Amino acid sequence: MKLLKAKTLHPKKTILKISDLVYNKHYEKYNTKLDQGVDTITDIMEQPIEVIKHKIISTPRFGALGVRYKEKEFSVFKGSQRVTRALQLGYTHIEAIIND
Repeated sequence: MKLLKAKTLHPKKTILKISDLVYNKHYEKYNTKLDQGVDTITDIMEQPIEVIKHKIISTPRFGALGVRYKEKEFSVFKGSQRVTRALQLGYTHIEAIIND
């Protein structure tokens, strides 16, 4: 387990597996330059990412053309660039704040 930590202390801060997150993959897909200081992250970030916790239902859901949804428990609300940077650096886990 390789963990990207945050400097900020928060009572709701927890560790999440990056592969369990849904996040904006724009920066990976289009090889866009990371900005807002995210490109300078090497071993620690200022703030933890913020995620929203979803309820996973047992009934399968289908989208366009009958494609089944792959439901995930957490989606990134703030910090998709930080998740992308963590993956670029080889991290498997990241510190996050869960918003219910």
